[in-house]
Amino acid sequence: MDDTPRGLQERIDMKTDESLAATRRMRNVVEETNQMGVETLVTLNEQGEKLDNVERRLEEINVDLKQTDKHLRSIEACCGCCHCPCGPKNMQKTKGYKKVYGKKAKHRELEEEARTQQPKSSGGAAPPSGPILKRVTNDEKEDEMEDNLQAVSHVLTNLKGIAVDMGGELDRQNHQINRIGKKADVEVAHVGQANQRVRKQL
Repeated sequence: MDDTPRGLQERIDMKTDESLAATRRMRNVVEETNQMGVETLVTLNEQGEKLDNVERRLEEINVDLKQTDKHLRSIEACCGCCHCPCGPKNMQKTKGYKKVYGKKAKHRELEEEARTQQPKSSGGAAPPSGPILKRVTNDEKEDEMEDNLQAVSHVLTNLKGIAVDMGGELDRQNHQINRIGKKADVEVAHVGQANQRVRKQL
C-alpha cells in the first residue's frame, strides 16, 4: 500500500469515484421506481373509471327493471284494476334488493367513499432542507453527489405519497367491486323473475 501523499490522494479519488457512481445508480433506481409508481397509479385510476362505468350501468339496468316491474304489474292486475295477492313478490321489497339498493345501502356507499377519500399520513417527515453529504474535498464530484442524494430524498418522499394514493384507490376499488358483485347478483335475480312473469302471461 502506497502511503505517500500521491498514493493517499489516488485512494481518496478512487473512493470518491466509487461513491459518485453509487449515488448515480441510486438516483437512476429511484427515478425508474417513481416512473413505475406513476404509471401504476394512472392505470389504477383508469381501472377505477371503468368500475365507475360498470356500476353506473348496473344502476341504469336497475331503473329499467323497475320500469319493467311497473308494466308487468299493470298486465298482471286482475280485471285491470287490482293485483292478485298470490302473485309474485315485488322484487324491490325483498331483503336482498334492499341490502343493495335501499336507503341504508346508499348511506353505506357514501360513508365508504368519504372514508377512502380522507387524506392519510405519509408516514414520514419531509425531505431534509439542508445538505445531506458531509464534505471532505469540496469539489465538483461532491457537488454532484449532493445533487444526487437530494434528488433521491425528494423522489422517496414522492414515492411515499404515491403509495398512500395507491392504497386509498385500492381500498375504494375493493369496496366498489364488492358492491358491483352484489348489484349484479340482484339484477340477475330480477331479470330471472321478470322473465318468469312474462312467460306466465304468454
